[in-house]
Amino acid sequence: MMATTKNGKQPAHRPSRRQHIITAAVRVFGRNGFAETSIQDIAAEAQVVPTAVYYHFNGKEELLELAMRRVFDQLNAVVEAARPESEPGDAEGLLRVIDAVWDWMEQNPDEARLYQLQFASANGNVKVLRDEFEQRHIQRGYDYLPEGTTRSPRAAKARHAVQALAVRTLISTTMLVTALRAEGGPLAQMPSRSVLEAVRALALRIVADEQKPATSRS
Repeated sequence: MMATTKNGKQPAHRPSRRQHIITAAVRVFGRNGFAETSIQDIAAEAQVVPTAVYYHFNGKEELLELAMRRVFDQLNAVVEAARPESEPGDAEGLLRVIDAVWDWMEQNPDEARLYQLQFASANGNVKVLRDEFEQRHIQRGYDYLPEGTTRSPRAAKARHAVQALAVRTLISTTMLVTALRAEGGPLAQMPSRSVLEAVRALALRIVADEQKPATSRS
């Protein structure tokens, strides 16, 4: 059982308190966004006094960076466990990754909300983390597409642009569709399994289209 001060708040000095406060920050940033969150809000969520937060962290910016780092680290681990980089990027591996990320989002709604809220608007150190995360998974995404050959630099450039779009679509679909499933969203009333099956089918279609000659696509 955690020790408390006379006012019911948690003391500042315990090492485990740092992770406890980051967990609270994930929840509050995910609910309110960065601008609408104060250190007092995070302290209240963590059940510590505000000075305990400042004991461990410089301020909101550092807490947001660490909260997002936790999200990215968790997602990296989930994807790697589902399809290690040493394994080929086949359709079976793609579906394992989609299912694993989907399960993670279902089991970690606070982290999923924070990802959705902050990914597009990231700046500063969080943007650096986001860009590293995105580049890592873009590179992994190319594993699911055929290498192919082209007969001219212009055709090679066009193919690269098409594949880059396909890869980014693969990455974003699973994550962003959860925003549409949020309370009040257009997919909120649909069964989770039905939406997942649609995401899986779309991913396989993207990969299959990339395997067809350009003249045969409709």
